[in-house]
Amino acid sequence: MYKALIFTLFFFFSFPATAQWVEATGTSVIGHQDLVQARRAAIRDALRQASFQGALQVNGYQAMSQGELHTDQLSIDTQSSISQMEVLKEEVKNGLLLLTIRALVESSGSCEGGNYANGYKRSLAISNFYMERPQSANMGALHNASEALPKEILQRMQGQDKLRALDATSFQMYNQVSSIPTSVNDRGSLTTAVDTATRIGSQYVLTGVIRSMDLINPELAGERGVFEGLYERTRYKGERFARALKVDLFIHDGFSGELVTSRSYATQGNWTENRTEKIGFANPRFWKTDYGEKVDLLIEQMVSDLNVQIGCQPFMARITRTDNKHLYIDTGSDAGLKPGDTLSVFRLNTFYDNTQRSFTELVPVDLTLSLERVQPNFSRGKLVTLPEMVNIQQGDLVIAW
Repeated sequence: MYKALIFTLFFFFSFPATAQWVEATGTSVIGHQDLVQARRAAIRDALRQASFQGALQVNGYQAMSQGELHTDQLSIDTQSSISQMEVLKEEVKNGLLLLTIRALVESSGSCEGGNYANGYKRSLAISNFYMERPQSANMGALHNASEALPKEILQRMQGQDKLRALDATSFQMYNQVSSIPTSVNDRGSLTTAVDTATRIGSQYVLTGVIRSMDLINPELAGERGVFEGLYERTRYKGERFARALKVDLFIHDGFSGELVTSRSYATQGNWTENRTEKIGFANPRFWKTDYGEKVDLLIEQMVSDLNVQIGCQPFMARITRTDNKHLYIDTGSDAGLKPGDTLSVFRLNTFYDNTQRSFTELVPVDLTLSLERVQPNFSRGKLVTLPEMVNIQQGDLVIAW
């Protein structure tokens, strides 16, 4: 009997790149004369173009049967992230907005499971932000930034292929400065993140702290005498109206509350509006200011970074019920799960350090859950042994990398 010869070839190319400055141009159709939305879309396009000039990972698979190629697949993923960017040029041509940026592209190839390798949708709950110094928002009455900024991030992250952004802006995670982690090294857990994640069914929780919205030179922005004002305008020009925005973002694991990663952002632009006018944050009037344009650009960078950072984290789901050898989990086809998929089972364990501070540990139990039935919001799978044998119960996790 003739046996078909099957030949399989895997190939992998990696083009690493150290941090480098690149230029890229993005385009967007100007719909309904809305330049603000067109600008955001053009920035996103330019960011994608810049990322592809960084490190790329190319994965291929070929299979042959009886001398004929019957499977030929190729996928290209960017393995880079943008750490800094600035707009160099904008122009409108034939109803299109062309926007050129200069960006610092850094390789992120060390990300294990990066770019959502297993194809499952991670979920990220975006909470209300904490404003560390409310008085810095007085000029222009920008106090609504603690809610408007996370809502902007939420809106711009909607529709991502591999990420579900969930609205938790009604939840305030921090009540005082002392409860805010300063870096991922703090290992600080956030119990309110667990409560929020459990309530709305998310895997990760984004929290943020608005550190400052201060004028850089507040002493120069007030009313001045004629000659003094002329001198300062000549010496400082627009810089006398410079205003900063400094924000720290923190991503917490929604199952343990542990801090996963953090990043600081800063920008500045000119605030030349009347000192007594109440403008507010993230509205049409705000976006038309020079300061608003700089903030708009910074938010796009935040969204781009968050998409990469969440993709570097494992997919996790909570076990909601045990039934003989069957387990039910709180995630289904809405996250991309399918019958036949397999997930590793982990037990949650709490331990205490020498200061009696509690930490959550994920303990592998060498069991695999094979999914049999998948619904939009939950799934059922089967184990090869009874879950009680390894003390698996409601609240434990399944994980995929």
